[in-house]
Amino acid sequence: MEWISSHGTFLQFMTSLGTLAVWIFYAQLLYAGFRRQRRPKVVINQVMGLSTQGRCLISNMSAEGIHIETVQVWLHEKCGIRRCTVSELDTDENGETPTSIARGTLQGPLPSNAHLDAGEIDSLVRRARAADIEDEDNTLCQGEDSDYVLELLVLYIYSSAPGIMGASRSFVFDDDGQARPHHLETKQLRGYRDRKRMARIYRNYLDR
Repeated sequence: MEWISSHGTFLQFMTSLGTLAVWIFYAQLLYAGFRRQRRPKVVINQVMGLSTQGRCLISNMSAEGIHIETVQVWLHEKCGIRRCTVSELDTDENGETPTSIARGTLQGPLPSNAHLDAGEIDSLVRRARAADIEDEDNTLCQGEDSDYVLELLVLYIYSSAPGIMGASRSFVFDDDGQARPHHLETKQLRGYRDRKRMARIYRNYLDR
């Protein structure tokens, strides 16, 4: 008891310091949770079966709405990459001219927890094959068994966050004509370097 009485000030200081450390720890946990909740997340899924007749679904899982600037398909082949824009639809899958903006474009606002249909995988491959080879060095087919890989890239703006962000997912094809996602999750392109790269891609799209 004597030791406690004589070191009371020191013990009170250490107790206060420990309490402060605990509050800082929990504050960091709350801030990290808040940042995760506010961080944009766009998910690209393959629905209606694992085949070329399956469709690509773009879902906004962010806390707020996003604005889709453009949707691109990159077809990676052994000889290089073909790129095309699929967010602007001159004709639908039946060959008919769209009669409304909703049916004629994938661009525009997409609310939180909403989704849109980017089209059938086989149709996306056909559209990309009509484009010329642009890049012969960075194809995803290097070292892959598949003859081609389909990559769907979504460029979007999120709330007041600076710059253009992106989300991409790749699909590989086997000898039986089955298509499946290359990775388990959609790749989120929202870091500083990613945003610079997305800005270059979007600039090339505007200057085409």
